[in-house]
Amino acid sequence: MGAGPQWTEEALKTYAANNPPDLEWLGKPGRHQFRWRTLKGRWITAKRRIKNHDSFLKALRKDAPLDIYVSTSEWLDPIDLPRLSDKERPSPILLDHLVVFDIDMEPFSKQRLEAARKAAVNLVDWIDKNEEKLHFSHATFSGSKGFHIFYRDEDRSKFSIGNPKEREDFIKSERKELLQRVIQAGHPVDPLVTADTRRIIRLPGTIHGGTGWICTIIEMEKLRTPLKEWINAIPRHEQSIRMPRWGISIPKIKFKPRKKQTKKVVNFSSTHLEISTQVPGTVDRNSIMARIRCAPDKIAFRIEKLVDSMERADIGPCAIWTDSDSAFLLIPRAIPRSAIPKLAKKIGINRLGYSIKKRGHSWVRMTPDNSKSMDSSLLPRGIFCQEAGERCKHPWSTAHLLLSEQMGLPFSANDELAGTPQVSARIVRIR
Repeated sequence: MGAGPQWTEEALKTYAANNPPDLEWLGKPGRHQFRWRTLKGRWITAKRRIKNHDSFLKALRKDAPLDIYVSTSEWLDPIDLPRLSDKERPSPILLDHLVVFDIDMEPFSKQRLEAARKAAVNLVDWIDKNEEKLHFSHATFSGSKGFHIFYRDEDRSKFSIGNPKEREDFIKSERKELLQRVIQAGHPVDPLVTADTRRIIRLPGTIHGGTGWICTIIEMEKLRTPLKEWINAIPRHEQSIRMPRWGISIPKIKFKPRKKQTKKVVNFSSTHLEISTQVPGTVDRNSIMARIRCAPDKIAFRIEKLVDSMERADIGPCAIWTDSDSAFLLIPRAIPRSAIPKLAKKIGINRLGYSIKKRGHSWVRMTPDNSKSMDSSLLPRGIFCQEAGERCKHPWSTAHLLLSEQMGLPFSANDELAGTPQVSARIVRIR
């Protein structure tokens, strides 16, 4: 997406003070949790209930909010929610849970956003025909690469389950089943958003820190019309970046020479971009990167298991992208080579540990397998394991941080950096 706006604390505070966020669609905003990321990269959770613009500003205190989010769930007490891993505190009481589908089309451009718009309309039409208990609420333009589609669940019976934990677990399982039906129907939704009762989503009326465009509610009638007819009416901050018509970017690549094949006759070849886990500028440090191949209907479950393993191993945060047949994950930490095999085993990616132990680093295919699909692009899904990242003691890999940012998922790294900025890459032709 390129360089983002050059924000200052004054600009962000001024916007927040003069532009109330859209809270009407929440019904009872005081029952939702609010979080924001500051200009310095810290994540802050509101310590008071937010019901209107005044209480919103009081909750912000002196913070300059770069990105502001709200929970998709409604809680009896949204303040200081216990973590899922907290076995000592009682489970929070879930009162409602919005069904949200996230559709993103990388990179940030009018061409890809139009594709996301069409995908969003197709999803709405499919749900209207196949899911009678869901009532369409609204859609929002995220401020960057796609749309969030919101539904309310008309079936209230599950929210009367007496045990709070059993209630939340049942709703999660039901949402997972819905998500699988949507994915199996071919809709390109984020597999990690819909089923998560602890998920936060960007708050309409607030700035998208990466672009400067405003997250905006889009009427269904408008969503059904071509993007070019209304995109220029979407509010933007004066420091926002331009939305290009085409989102084309080519990474810097080191070409690896290959011996010329003269006698062997082949019928098919494919070319891939591979990235090294080696942290350039260091002697023996690697980042964690892996390709996770899985059936489309099982990819969400596979990623969930990986994320849970990372949380338990205190390693993170982790950026995740997906394409038609696999997921690509990156933890841009500079980890000593001797520690990688044991850590990889804990996470469940033993092959990476074996490769680094044997060769000192590993080449990981980043580009999709176009032999399986003509429309197979690598789409960013988000950054996960933030809490594990706060516990992680390893320095950041400068090169892999830059790589993730160039691929649309920038990290907020304020701690120690290791290595030089240029990542090692090569082009490989497979015959």
